[in-house]
Amino acid sequence: MGARSLVVVTALFAGCAGFHAPRAETLASLRPMPLATLVPGRFEVEIETPGLTGTFDAVSAVFGRGVRMQWFPDVGGKVLDLRVDADAVVADLPGHHYEAKAPLEAAEPHLGLVFAIVLAELLAPVTPERVRGERSCDGATELCLLPALGAGSVVARLATDGSVASYRLRLGWIDCTLDAEGTLRGRDCVARLRRMPADER
Repeated sequence: MGARSLVVVTALFAGCAGFHAPRAETLASLRPMPLATLVPGRFEVEIETPGLTGTFDAVSAVFGRGVRMQWFPDVGGKVLDLRVDADAVVADLPGHHYEAKAPLEAAEPHLGLVFAIVLAELLAPVTPERVRGERSCDGATELCLLPALGAGSVVARLATDGSVASYRLRLGWIDCTLDAEGTLRGRDCVARLRRMPADER
């Protein structure tokens, strides 16, 4: 193996300890998480954190190289305005402004950054080109993926049909999981993403 090939292989598996080269049959059966159909679009977020608890209407839209999401309560103005692009994550809550510039490894943990990671992964195609490694864990297949935000680590656990059943998302101090039912769990944060009732869309 030449020096160039060794560099490529080393970069491919960096951050993927315990993973081996993906099998062709795994790559051929890859499917996105069904929840990904929520974005862009309108959905509902129920969240419990020390600083924010409630159920909100969420509206997300793609613009240029990024995505924007806003949350609205039943009464009153918006409680979150999140903008994510290749250069920065910007979040505005009542009385609080947050901004993290790329690279994001050293970014301060924030609710806006958690949802930036979630939105980015739901929007990013699950393609063979993003797969850095494969492993078997408790009888299920897990894949190490190139992170959609370009930082941190993403492990996707697959269902039997090849669709993503859950994500394990890590970036700096952020460590959270998102399952196909829409439950997001992290440090001091539990949220549920779900479709709007048909008569409210």
